[in-house]
Amino acid sequence: MSAIATKSRQKIEYTLATYQDHFINSDDRQVAIVGAKGSSKTWSGARFVMVQIAKQRSAQGLVMFNTLQQARDIFFQDVEPLLKELNWPYQFNQQTMVCRVFDTIIHFRSAEPDAVKKIESVAYHWGWADEASFYGNDALKIFVSRIRKGTATVRITSMPDDPDAFIYKFLEDSNYKLYEISLKDNPDREFADRYEKFLSTIYSGNELKRYLSGERVSLAGVGLFATSSEQRRDDIRLDTNLDVMLSWDFNAEYRAVSAWQVIGKHETGNDIIGCVKSWQMKEATVYEDAILIANELKEHAGRVFLNGDASGEARTASATMSMWQTIKRVFIDIIGYDKLRFVVPAANPNVKNTILCTNWALRNGLVLFARSEKNVFASLSACRADRYGEIDKTGDYRGDSGARSHEADTARYALWYYFNKVYPGRNRVYIA
Repeated sequence: MSAIATKSRQKIEYTLATYQDHFINSDDRQVAIVGAKGSSKTWSGARFVMVQIAKQRSAQGLVMFNTLQQARDIFFQDVEPLLKELNWPYQFNQQTMVCRVFDTIIHFRSAEPDAVKKIESVAYHWGWADEASFYGNDALKIFVSRIRKGTATVRITSMPDDPDAFIYKFLEDSNYKLYEISLKDNPDREFADRYEKFLSTIYSGNELKRYLSGERVSLAGVGLFATSSEQRRDDIRLDTNLDVMLSWDFNAEYRAVSAWQVIGKHETGNDIIGCVKSWQMKEATVYEDAILIANELKEHAGRVFLNGDASGEARTASATMSMWQTIKRVFIDIIGYDKLRFVVPAANPNVKNTILCTNWALRNGLVLFARSEKNVFASLSACRADRYGEIDKTGDYRGDSGARSHEADTARYALWYYFNKVYPGRNRVYIA
């Protein structure tokens, strides 16, 4: 059992594993955790921040994340709740991303190049860098170089990476005490057991080894989506009496469009979604694309839902209407206002979330494909992971006629629309 030493009488007690205790409470200058998902990296980092506030008076701390949005998310998700639980007075400015607690000033920063430049002239007493394997090499070096006052205590946390990744060499060359941990090392057994079951529904192979066991394995080239031949069915086709959703992805090469319908109920009570048709639109304009598809659906008895890439709402200097405005106008003219539903979100959902949601749906038997539909199934099957576990887009620019990731993007948008409210990871902030 340990507790945060506080500047007030309030304290928080909790049980710590050895690696957590050393990371949070020790006076060692350099400690790092490279661990699996759910292995308490961020949990430990937030408590390290509290300890440094208590230990170093009139100090300045630096907390760095891969992006500014992640920095903001983690402050509200992990840091602020501890400040409130401790009843410590604080002020946090979302514009400057500066938090003041007692006489401590904490800068929350991203590792993006422009943001890193802002810390090059600032000296700090302590610092915590989260998800450091995703930083540029210079960003991590600059981060460490700025921790130079007081005890100059540095903590680094990260996801596992490729065996030859920069993060491992950096930690070894700099003589960090490194803990490489799996989800099973988390002393919160109830959470670890529950989260292991969840991870096993969306990952397999090398991805599961990295994210569950914390192993140094490469993800590059690994198949990203859990497709199988059993998901293709001869009895699935577009039903003109059912609502249909058209999911669009806009690309210079061609516009990818896929059609989806609710085709049944799973034993879990979730809808089963069928991919019933797809198009690779190569007309001169989106206007002509929309006319062709709207005419195909002119006699469709069910409603038509438009969904997909939110970036299509942007207008260019040469266009009076956005792509989505153009598509909506065409569909209203051809199929009628009463049958059309526009469900494109204001902004695209997080890519990682949509990938995980799609895999969860595929692995749990909630997605089927018409055998006559070839584009979406082929695209999902062909997608490979990059080193970060996201879609490797480099194959989209090759000269051959192989499958592209465009149709997989339409699947991500569609399945997020259908399942985001029931997908078990919907409320989690995913930081790869």
